Amino acid sequence: MINNLYIDDQPARSQFGVWITRDGYSGLLAFPALKEPEANDWPEEDGVEVDLSDLKLERKEITLSLLADTNTAATDLVAYLSDPGYHRFRIPSLGREWRLRLAEHPENHVYPLQTAFSLKLVEDVPLRPGSENSQGFGKNRGDFEENLGSFGGNPGTFSGNSIGLPKSRYLLDDVPFSDYGVVIDISRSALLKAPAAKLNMNRTVSTEDGQLYDADHLVFQKKEVTFNCHFKAVSIEAFWQCYDAFFAALIQPGERQLYVEEIGKAYPCYYKNSSSFEVLTLAGPVIVKFNLTLVFTRFRLEGGTTI
Repeated sequence: MINNLYIDDQPARSQFGVWITRDGYSGLLAFPALKEPEANDWPEEDGVEVDLSDLKLERKEITLSLLADTNTAATDLVAYLSDPGYHRFRIPSLGREWRLRLAEHPENHVYPLQTAFSLKLVEDVPLRPGSENSQGFGKNRGDFEENLGSFGGNPGTFSGNSIGLPKSRYLLDDVPFSDYGVVIDISRSALLKAPAAKLNMNRTVSTEDGQLYDADHLVFQKKEVTFNCHFKAVSIEAFWQCYDAFFAALIQPGERQLYVEEIGKAYPCYYKNSSSFEVLTLAGPVIVKFNLTLVFTRFRLEGGTTI
């Protein structure tokens, strides 16, 4: 009997007859989305002016996919989680635990010998990497570098503990994504698409065709880009170090600078959310796919841009 989930230190398979399905825990890995920051959208300037001085994270909703040995096992677990308060969920293979509450029981499929069901859970106050109660390795680049030695890496070359990733063409505040064990798989199409133009002053005259439009000035809106990425690390411990350091860097106060080597230019941006986490393997090496969405506060393509 394999207990791949512990709830309040109780083995879920032994205690409730319940276990997580393959990759049924991927929602736990998503980093919380950023609360929408205040912004000014000046009509005469490209992009937006955003207040990024004090970034706050949204609560995180997580859906776990589970199987139960019997028809009553799922009911027993839901009844247990229905007690007021929070419960600690620990996944041994991930080496981390979460403090969650039950929000919904969205799926329940009863079969003759088993029940397949899902639970929606909420992390009301997500822990930031490097916070006092975080299980992470530090809240800034300096802390990250100080801990590289324990995984055999060194500043500037760390790639998921000696995985040997090639240096990334993308730099976050002058740090290659590969230093965080992150590989960007797909981004070119969305990155090289111009933002929509802002609407200038215009006037419609009922007695004339079309409209009168101020075409003497053209500026662009902000734009969002979703990057298809994956983490690659030598162990689950190294994965969490990469994960914590990467997202801690993304949510520092102020704009981030994303430099693209082929373009030879850095663009100001900020973190919006992460999604679609999928664990491909947890052994030799750890590989986790995910999507990363950044908001570019100002973005204008220039002639001769190629990638």
